[in-house]
Amino acid sequence: MIAFGLSLTVFIIWGVFLAKVSPPPPQEAIGEIEQPAQGQRTAPLPGTPPKLPSLPQQSTLPSSPLPSGETGQAETVQSAPTPATSAQETSAEILVNVTKGQTTMIFSSRGGVLKHVEMHQYTNLAGDGPIDLIPQVVGAKFPLTLETGNAAVDYVLANGHFEPSRQSIEISKSHPSDDLVFLLRHPSGFEVTRTLHFEWDNALISIETDIKAPNMVADNLQYSVIWGPGLGGAVEMKADFISFNGPTTFANNEREETRPEDMEDPSITYRGDIQWTSFQNKYFAAALIPDKGIKSSKVVKKNDDEVYVGLNFESVQSSASATHLLYVGTKNLETLEKAGHKLFRLIDYGWLGNKFAFLVKPMLKALGFFYDIVGNYGWAIIFLTIVIKMILFPLTHKSFKSMKGMQKIAPYIKVIQERHKGDRQKINEEMIGLYKKYKVNPLGGCLPMILQIPVFISLYHALFFSIELRGAPFMLWIQDLSAQDPYYVTPVLMGATMFLQQKLTPSTADPVQQKIFMFMPILFTFLFITFPAGLVLYWTVNNILTIAQQYYIYHVAKD
Repeated sequence: MIAFGLSLTVFIIWGVFLAKVSPPPPQEAIGEIEQPAQGQRTAPLPGTPPKLPSLPQQSTLPSSPLPSGETGQAETVQSAPTPATSAQETSAEILVNVTKGQTTMIFSSRGGVLKHVEMHQYTNLAGDGPIDLIPQVVGAKFPLTLETGNAAVDYVLANGHFEPSRQSIEISKSHPSDDLVFLLRHPSGFEVTRTLHFEWDNALISIETDIKAPNMVADNLQYSVIWGPGLGGAVEMKADFISFNGPTTFANNEREETRPEDMEDPSITYRGDIQWTSFQNKYFAAALIPDKGIKSSKVVKKNDDEVYVGLNFESVQSSASATHLLYVGTKNLETLEKAGHKLFRLIDYGWLGNKFAFLVKPMLKALGFFYDIVGNYGWAIIFLTIVIKMILFPLTHKSFKSMKGMQKIAPYIKVIQERHKGDRQKINEEMIGLYKKYKVNPLGGCLPMILQIPVFISLYHALFFSIELRGAPFMLWIQDLSAQDPYYVTPVLMGATMFLQQKLTPSTADPVQQKIFMFMPILFTFLFITFPAGLVLYWTVNNILTIAQQYYIYHVAKD
């Protein structure tokens, strides 16, 4: 237990040190917005010109100034006269609700983008509504916005009216699939069709994009679809030294995390075998997954508050046809494994946790198994702890028996040390004979405990990253197992049980060392104060079971 305790202490202190040296990127500024009713039309965005500029023809830019917010210089060239105001320039925003289970996705006809992903099973920090995974950053672009790098074209793509085929869709077991089509037609002949396909038993959304630009053949525009800036649901989570919040790309079988503050260039491009590019935090993720017509992925930093990930389309003569998939939701292991595309790699257990990931997954599945039986994650943790203790019982039993044997021969060891003081070789020879006579292994108490460390570490990470614990109540004052105990009852109880466990553990250390080790329960109590209540519950129950086992071996069982 001493070896394990010291190892965990070093692990935690090192992680805190790294968090101080290399802190996570600042959270995006998320503001409150009023949620329009289903199908309600809203007024045009503030500051938006009443008319969209005509798209350039024959590879020209508009002679009129760029829209508000754009930078750069417009070329003074001849262009076709601005056509009369079209329907797509005057139509107000239409919101389309797509409901699937406890998730509501709200799309906008202005840009054909995704404005809200509300997960009704999870409440926000204020507790007054569901979590919204779309950050509302003033002036930023919404997820699924199409881009080209051409200011005039991008303005139309972001603000043009994409006529929706439906105003609401409900996906259910009785209605297992449906399509939502957005169509943008511009007077210049520029046309964009986006088809979104939803399925009840598939967590992925298929998005097919078809772009025709007959009057911009010479421009050969580079189209891309983006997600950003960031991901909602993270503002309530304190930075920690294990989980990563930010852009993550899985390319060429490597998981690449990008910290915006470390980006030397405003854009990073990934090529090759791209599985997905995403924004993720501790519990949630949004991933763009290539399917057809995708040539690369990217991470783009426009400013400190606007960081995007995206997929670049293959385009021919300023036209493009591409299909990609979208995942947005929780980092639930079972869901991600079922979705495929190596999405389970969205879950990262940290440098140490990844070494034991092969144990973390069974822990999570076992936790879900017990929850299905008892219907409470607090009790599921307790039953899982009991089962783990039973599995490891032979190791711990052997360890405690060895420590008990060492305690018995401790007086003889002191006699040998006093008798041959200064003669290390003679001391070792007689101690080896003493071990053989009483059949005691000096490593027997430590080695079995070391073998259990991977199990403890894997369970620690399984509980730390488990989305199932978020907002899950246990009993009495513990109403969220993913948050710290508001009254510090469980950390204090954990420290008390750890102290009692040390008192019951025989030790051959000198009195000074024993006094130092007695401070460990105090240290662990303060460390565990900020830990999720689910983790502290596990540790406390494990301590109680260990105390019972020690008492049996040292006071009940016969030699």
